Amino acid sequence: MSIEFDPGDRIRLNGDPAEVIRTYEVGNLPYLRVYVESDGAKTVCLDHVSVEPSSDALDTLDDQVTDLHPRHEAVSSEWFDLRTEALQLKMAHEQGQLLSISNSLVRLEPYQLACVNQVMQKLRQRALIADDVGLGKTIEAGLILKELEARNRANSVLFLVPAHLQKKWIRDMERFFDINLTVADRQWVDAERRRLGEEANIWDQEGLRLVTSMAFLRQDEFQSEIEGAFWDVAVIDEAHKASKRGESPSKTSLMAERVANHCESLLLLSATPHDGKGEAFRSLISYIDPFLVAEDQDLTRETVNRVMIRRGKETIYDDNGERIFPERDVQTATVSMSPAEEQLYERVTEYVREVYNRSDQLNEPAVGFAMALMQKRLVSSVGAIRETLRRRLHGLLEPDERSLSTDATAYLEGEDLEDSDREQAEQELERLTVAQGDEALQKEIDTLQELVAMAEDLPVDTKARKVKRYIEQLFEEHPDEKLILFTEYRDTLDYLLNLFADEPWADEILTIHGDVSKDDRAQIEDEFNYGKSRLLMATDAASEGIDLQHSCHIMVNYELPWNPNRLEQRIGRIHRYGQDKEVKVWNFQFDGTRESEIFELLQDKVEEIRSKVGATADVLGMLDDVNIDSLLMKSVQNQEPASATKEELEELMEEREQTLLEWYERSLIDCSTFDAESRQEIQSIVDDSEDVFGSEQEIREFFTRAIEAFEGSVEKRGNQLYEAEVPPEVTDSGQPETMGPFTFSRDFAIDHDGIEYLSPDADVLQALRDLVLQQEQHAGKAGMKLLPFVDQPGVTFVYKVAFEDATGKTIREQLIPVYVDLAGLDAQRSLGQRVLDTDTIHARPDGSTVSRLLKQRDELEDAAERYISSMVADIRDDLLEARQRDVQQELSDLEAYEQAERDRIQSFIDSYEQKATTGSDMRIAIRNQKQRLEQLETRIESRKAELRKRERVISLAPDIEAYCLTLPV
Repeated sequence: MSIEFDPGDRIRLNGDPAEVIRTYEVGNLPYLRVYVESDGAKTVCLDHVSVEPSSDALDTLDDQVTDLHPRHEAVSSEWFDLRTEALQLKMAHEQGQLLSISNSLVRLEPYQLACVNQVMQKLRQRALIADDVGLGKTIEAGLILKELEARNRANSVLFLVPAHLQKKWIRDMERFFDINLTVADRQWVDAERRRLGEEANIWDQEGLRLVTSMAFLRQDEFQSEIEGAFWDVAVIDEAHKASKRGESPSKTSLMAERVANHCESLLLLSATPHDGKGEAFRSLISYIDPFLVAEDQDLTRETVNRVMIRRGKETIYDDNGERIFPERDVQTATVSMSPAEEQLYERVTEYVREVYNRSDQLNEPAVGFAMALMQKRLVSSVGAIRETLRRRLHGLLEPDERSLSTDATAYLEGEDLEDSDREQAEQELERLTVAQGDEALQKEIDTLQELVAMAEDLPVDTKARKVKRYIEQLFEEHPDEKLILFTEYRDTLDYLLNLFADEPWADEILTIHGDVSKDDRAQIEDEFNYGKSRLLMATDAASEGIDLQHSCHIMVNYELPWNPNRLEQRIGRIHRYGQDKEVKVWNFQFDGTRESEIFELLQDKVEEIRSKVGATADVLGMLDDVNIDSLLMKSVQNQEPASATKEELEELMEEREQTLLEWYERSLIDCSTFDAESRQEIQSIVDDSEDVFGSEQEIREFFTRAIEAFEGSVEKRGNQLYEAEVPPEVTDSGQPETMGPFTFSRDFAIDHDGIEYLSPDADVLQALRDLVLQQEQHAGKAGMKLLPFVDQPGVTFVYKVAFEDATGKTIREQLIPVYVDLAGLDAQRSLGQRVLDTDTIHARPDGSTVSRLLKQRDELEDAAERYISSMVADIRDDLLEARQRDVQQELSDLEAYEQAERDRIQSFIDSYEQKATTGSDMRIAIRNQKQRLEQLETRIESRKAELRKRERVISLAPDIEAYCLTLPV
């Protein structure tokens, strides 16, 4: 067979589209090197394959010139529009635009979009997002994930979160972003190992989107698999819990570091990244970029700004320069115990002390933990301590021989649990005893029976009466006000509900606790926000994930949680964006107890430091690893006065306060300001991005036309509501299906639960898009339009241009329509875009004009190619300039890191060599340090090679995706 193909020729190789690279012979055998669209480059013997010239959409029109018009199937304007719109939906758009705006079901705040934009502008999407509590870090992470998803860079995703937040992440990602996460727990691991085999790395699979807990993934059995896995995106929530503290890093921090080293994009989320020490914060910075700061280098504001995004409630302003978050007033309402209450408090504390000390002597920490729980409930309510004592008594009278559940064991080890799981775990622990022998057990039973009797004889406790009077007075004086009341314990909640049962406002009470389902919780939230109910009573099940700022600004904490972070989470339900009144918080607590003295010190100190630094989260970060429980129980155990515990706590806090203030003085961790200028900057980007996939109307029109093109139908069923008969080609079942009610309006879907939102990345829309692009017979690749604004006949060439870096990552991909007129061969992009955006006038064109367009098609295409090549060069220059700027900054950081590390290691070598001169055998120590130097060089060279690849901007050959014969009317 003779070889008659030239490089660049389009052919069909065994029926598949391909492009000729070169031809040559080996002996008498002819060979063809081609790029096959489905397989990539390959070399084949011409004698052994089927090769046909590939015609484009215009090549087939010469014999039909006199018949052509915009409705003709060969140049259908409808199919041309469908194809170009489908291509537009498929593009991975430029980085300067935000794609997540139209693909999410959440009201977006400008400061959140600014955060997303800042991350997406980075060379690598790795950042520590340290916004204050209530600013929406979950939303920001979801938006960034949607941005990466739209750019095909979020195929495998790992969410690493505290155990009690797993369900919240699953809910929020599904509700707001249509992202479905799979829980990676023991059941999942066992099932995957059965499915894939014991030798497979179950964590390293394409398409996995997992959420797992820190406690689960830190287990030894998974660490080698983490080393062998790689994720497109990893999100670590409450990242400060995975930071390195002290000389011996925890299992959690080592696991988090492995995950950070084995992912492309990394988001660390923490409102409290700094704990008043230095090493924890530095470790979070190193997770983002291990080459940013060497061990002996000082952190600078410039360095921190490159990886951390941080805004506080006090630093976000509106267009008029007013803070968008109002002030908050936190007050303590003290309550004096009655003599009977004091007696119960002393007797229960005495019992707790006795059992706690015995558990300490017998090394039974679980029983000591149970006593700490009892002491907490003692200062909550009579109802809580009464039920706790009853359950413990019942547990001793009817012992349960079963071992502790997984949840109870995890709770003992410090793992946070969902509210309902925590209650169950606490009730398991309440039954544990260290009583040895029948006599000791009977003695403890007798004591408990006496304490239960004392609790049952008490009337309504003093604090409950005072809280009830406060609610009555509030509703009497301000009947339109609403109130949320928090308690840590379900027992206290039930106790108060019983107490309030006969009040005139009893039927206006709503409750949220751990056993309330997701759907019921949403209904309760809506009723409180928009209905007539004025009192919401809740446990900490409602301290995260609900927004009440538009309906309520008053909160009562029936008791203070021993964890100050939890208190801040509660306040965050009403002290959020959109609150327009001063937030009032009343903390009720008994006075004269060691607990009240400690909590008073904590609150005073938190407010004192907050007044200096302006960020509550930072103060709470200082307390993150301070064990308040342990300090209080130590006071109980040793019968120490509260003043001794206060002194120890104050000393701890002052040490951390000094470090915190020093870092603020150096501007390392203070919050950035988001003001009117910041709003204008992000609004400009939002305006450019809003219709990047097409407007709401354009999406609706594409969907409707595409459905009807495949013999389906779309019907309007009300204001903004539609129903569709979806053709079998785009359904999972392969059968026609009814879809609806759904809407194309993002705002309508946000305001109406249960209505499906047809976003630009909805599965059915993507399936339709792909179906349009897969049509044979050049469907939509050639079109014809008659337009009133066109003066000269011409052809509009629709080019796809794309750029990638040397790692193969797409940098930019877009459609560029180029109109070339027949008379002057003048190429114009703006007119080409108008051709794409405008519907044709349906009329018959002049056949001779169409004939001339087809005959001079090559000249027109040459003009279009000259124009597009110039455009590609200009776009590449802009991209390259930005890439080089970013890479040079990273190379500069890398050089500083390398020098600092070299100096540090060399100082060890010099020191060891000096010791060797005095006769010490330092050979092994010197050899180890020299090996560290070699390893440093290897790591640095690897990083430099990666940066050099990222710096390159490679333009891919522009492809003509469609043609449009463009004619004047």
